Amino acid sequence: MKTIIEKFNDPEKLFFELQKRKKDVFFWIIAITIITFITIFISSHDYSFLLVLSSLTQMFAFIIVLIKIYTFQNSSGLSINTLICYALLLSARLFTNLLFTGYLPSDNSGDWFYQLTEIISLLCVLLLIYLTLTIYKDTSDYRNDKVPFYYLAIPTFILACIIHTSLNGFLPTDITWCFSMYLEAIAIYPQIQLFIVKKGQIETYTSHYVALCGLSRLLSLIFWWDTYPELNTEEGNSISLFCNYCGYFIVASQIIQLLIMIDYYYLYFKSLFKGEAMNTIDV
Repeated sequence: MKTIIEKFNDPEKLFFELQKRKKDVFFWIIAITIITFITIFISSHDYSFLLVLSSLTQMFAFIIVLIKIYTFQNSSGLSINTLICYALLLSARLFTNLLFTGYLPSDNSGDWFYQLTEIISLLCVLLLIYLTLTIYKDTSDYRNDKVPFYYLAIPTFILACIIHTSLNGFLPTDITWCFSMYLEAIAIYPQIQLFIVKKGQIETYTSHYVALCGLSRLLSLIFWWDTYPELNTEEGNSISLFCNYCGYFIVASQIIQLLIMIDYYYLYFKSLFKGEAMNTIDV
């Protein structure tokens, strides 16, 4: 903490840091401006706007990784398995939310903006996968990326088939929505494991990307923590087991990712306060 306070007390040091991180500063100014604009002019300030903020935060996470690849012309430090997991879950959620309204935020921004952020996120992820597997394949860390995406996707899909909500009253979309939530809980795990296996400094953009993914889950958790009872109903042709407890499974799925990331956040904020690059050498 002392290091970052010293920089704020010394105008020259502060100016130097801002110049060194001008791309970061520019990105955050744009992000905050967009969030402010959406909050004032598009949102109706309904509590469900938290879901829109969650999706918007996730979108910024993928955009910042694209900035990293463009800036450094490499894909080092990125888990392709995590990206594939996000491609699967975003596709599943869009399949649900573009066809039905059961899981859309009741806020005005849920009429179209929420879906737009999800579409942009999916396009960013697909582009990241393409760049990682083709143009920047030689710089990728696929040898250290040791948690295959299907180890996560298959069990979570089976779980969604067994335990799913029914707000749409249409079985396929109810299953795919729950699948997206369950998979999202552990999608970041391959990325965290990649950091641990590599043992060393984490590039700044990559550390922000993972932190924003966690923040996205936190916002989603806050919303579902208060509203989960509406998920504990059985409608339409649902064949869910434990239908009266589906809301608990959704809340638990949000908590799981935050638990997975506890050590990461400790190191992230420690490096942030010190004004240093994040390092996993002590994990």
